[in-house]
Amino acid sequence: MLKLKLLLLLFFTGLGMIHSQQNFTIKNERKSTKIKFDLVNNLIIVPVELNDLQLSFLVDKGVKTTVLLNLDEEDTTELNPSEKIQLRGLGGEDLIQAFRSRDNQLKIGKIRNEALTVFVIYDDNINFSPRLGVPVHGIIGYDLFKDFIVEIDYPRRFLRLHDRKRFYKKLRGYDKLPLQFHQEKPYISTRLEIDEKPAFATLLLDNGLSDALWLFPDSTNIYIPHRSFPDFLGLGLSGDVTGRRGRVTSITLGDNTLGEVTTSFPDSLSVEGLQTYYARNGSIGSEIMRRFHLVFDYEGKALYLKKNKRFDEKFHFDMSGIVLEHSGFTVIESYQRVPKISNNEEDNILIMEPAFYKKFELKPAFQIARLRNNSPALIAGLQVGDEVTRVNGRNAYKLELDDFVDLFSSKEGASIKMEVLRNGRTLTFEFKLKEP
Repeated sequence: MLKLKLLLLLFFTGLGMIHSQQNFTIKNERKSTKIKFDLVNNLIIVPVELNDLQLSFLVDKGVKTTVLLNLDEEDTTELNPSEKIQLRGLGGEDLIQAFRSRDNQLKIGKIRNEALTVFVIYDDNINFSPRLGVPVHGIIGYDLFKDFIVEIDYPRRFLRLHDRKRFYKKLRGYDKLPLQFHQEKPYISTRLEIDEKPAFATLLLDNGLSDALWLFPDSTNIYIPHRSFPDFLGLGLSGDVTGRRGRVTSITLGDNTLGEVTTSFPDSLSVEGLQTYYARNGSIGSEIMRRFHLVFDYEGKALYLKKNKRFDEKFHFDMSGIVLEHSGFTVIESYQRVPKISNNEEDNILIMEPAFYKKFELKPAFQIARLRNNSPALIAGLQVGDEVTRVNGRNAYKLELDDFVDLFSSKEGASIKMEVLRNGRTLTFEFKLKEP
């Protein structure tokens, strides 16, 4: 399992009411603005400017407030005075120490908020960046979506934010789904089939989850399919999340039905205390949402969706058993050819000769963070901590995490040849991808 599986749901204790704050506005009172984003493991990453700091944020509708993670000490001086709070996240029962900072200035492209409240977590152990391969300094959700009508175009990788008072786009060909809200988080009710038996679920729309679907088993309606397997599901704010994986026969969204959808079923202990909405049965993640063009209207309590070119793509499990992470950088030595000029004094001419110079570059390094039990990679002899140097003849430093995702979920039976560095030794392993 290589894809990052994050469920970034924050539940705050002892906070009282959220302090009122100014809304986001579009510069020069434009009707709309477009924000380009990076899509990493199905997750939307946007550049932001917080009090003149250049940062990267995950856009996640599943979070109620804006959260800052992994700031360096010198960065913290840019935040306004804060007060100590506690919060709880997925993966454990312990409360996390954090701080609330008011009246901060946040800019994303041509939109800005001059008085944003942010919640700051100072904990070196909470770091999602290695699993993404790109820096992630924070998370923003409801604060952004409540102020605009928001279009998400996954294939072209942009958000378009519309002034809701001047939005007159005709949404021909879109299905309209009613949204329910609990604690400012959006939910939809939908129909499922599990082992070809009908079920009904109220699901959080959570594009901070790179999986397709998470379901919380109960005794009557939602249950784990007959065919499933145990696995590590993701990294939460309070630790690892474990459970089982399987497939639901189908899920229906408007007039669109998706079949054989890969689904995670977290252990009850991993989600204990997080089901504060009594009607909630799980979450819809980005592996489903990326198959649609989406328009969110929070004020109108509506989601408009239309399938895009990725709609018919099949859902795949990781078939290697590897959880890979970015582990810093490695020094790559190469040679660069440059012209060298020599002077022939007898004939008074200049001669161009080739010359080679050593060149050293920093390239990303990838390390195995986890291996699924009984997986092809584990049976072949790979170990946690191995640094991957080559895959199927390609240098690992020339790849991105998404390239590994595509390779390891490509085709059952495909051969993988992997070269790793272990305790200073270069070792080679081979295995075939296998559906869990």
